[in-house]
Amino acid sequence: MYNINDIRHIHLEISSLCNARCPLCPRNFHGYPYNDGYEERNLTLSDIKTIFISEFLDHVNKVHINGNFGDIVMNPEAIDIVYYFRQHNVDVSISTNGGARKKDFWEDLAQLDCEVLFCLDGLSDTHSIYRQDTVFETVLNNAKAFIAKGGKAVWKMIEFDHNRHQIEECKQLSQRLGFAKFELINDGRNTGVAVNKKGEVVNILGTPQKINFNELLELKRNDEILLEDINPIKKNISCEVKKSRSIYVTSTGEVYPCCYTGFYPRTYGHGQYYQVVNRQLNDIIKPNNALERPLEECIEWFNDIEKSWNIDKFEDGRLVICNDVCGY
Repeated sequence: MYNINDIRHIHLEISSLCNARCPLCPRNFHGYPYNDGYEERNLTLSDIKTIFISEFLDHVNKVHINGNFGDIVMNPEAIDIVYYFRQHNVDVSISTNGGARKKDFWEDLAQLDCEVLFCLDGLSDTHSIYRQDTVFETVLNNAKAFIAKGGKAVWKMIEFDHNRHQIEECKQLSQRLGFAKFELINDGRNTGVAVNKKGEVVNILGTPQKINFNELLELKRNDEILLEDINPIKKNISCEVKKSRSIYVTSTGEVYPCCYTGFYPRTYGHGQYYQVVNRQLNDIIKPNNALERPLEECIEWFNDIEKSWNIDKFEDGRLVICNDVCGY
């Protein structure tokens, strides 16, 4: 797929812990504290230096810190980790819910000349419908502190039925407050129930087919999802990370081509789409923990992913995840 000297971009999860309970995030189940097979861990500064040695960073242009399961605000060495990359003249961008840490954290981050995408999904009356356990005013104040010290901030907003009427107001507010950019996304996480920590439904997002949480949880725990249940349609594949020469590294040090293949395939995903996806990946994945072996060894199995694109049938090894994410 590519060798170690080709890599120019790193997608990095420095923590798999999070202060929020977004209902359609894979780290919980509709906001209910349910771990479906991932390890809660922070990468330490020492880990970062072990994985990303100076000689490797000499040809890396950018690091994007945004985990599948966690948020940078949960890593106690976050500032030191960003500083390490900036010492090597690597650009850093960060996506965060922005709902934690004190003012000085955001001011210190601004001094490191990095870009921060603050996830603000509406205004004070709508933001926390999805970003459960975060407070709109807290996120906004943290963004203001970052901007006031010269930080480049982006207002990142997911479009939902419940906040669509506020898009223009959010955009205008972002401009008044000095955000460098307003980014509106629709990432498919906009339909489902939102529950509290007791499993009680508190909100309904979009028009989900099922709203009985106990029934959903029972299916999650006991259902077996098979390839025929997914029923993918074959497409041509144009790999985005191959073009950008990127890798994804998890908070446990495991290395994957992209975040879509990096949902802890050895352990995660029962009773859902990723049960099928990860079962396929387990057939080809090789030892890939960069805390245990050199980074160049951890990416050798990527070539088997590329070979799978030439397989005609999914049951013979054509990867569903590559087909779905990078198919056209």
